[in-house]
Amino acid sequence: MKNQKKSADIIRWIARIWGTAILVFVLVFLFADIFGTEKGGGIRDVKEAISAITGIIAIIGLGIALKWEGLGGLLIIAGLTGLFIVRFDLSSNPYIIGGIAPPGILYLVYWYLTKGQVKTDEKE
Repeated sequence: MKNQKKSADIIRWIARIWGTAILVFVLVFLFADIFGTEKGGGIRDVKEAISAITGIIAIIGLGIALKWEGLGGLLIIAGLTGLFIVRFDLSSNPYIIGGIAPPGILYLVYWYLTKGQVKTDEKE
């Protein structure tokens, strides 16, 4: 049981470090887009709007996962799944598949490994 807890903690810290790095990276680009001087951006059609919303859900999931790993991991995976449904061409993008998806999966694995340990930790 102790090895499982240690493995789960390592998984959680890998997900936290990876997810936080991605979150900071995305926020830097978001602020640059909001406060930048470049014209001509914006959402042009419904498909782009849905893509933006599902991407935002995944990014919000990265933030929420720092406190609630299960919920955050679920939001990350749900947001990416929605994004891939709307924009199938992005499903082969290595930055999305190899960058954003792994922390979501790791958060869900951590949640699964630790979901029943609250009661057992109190007894020790």
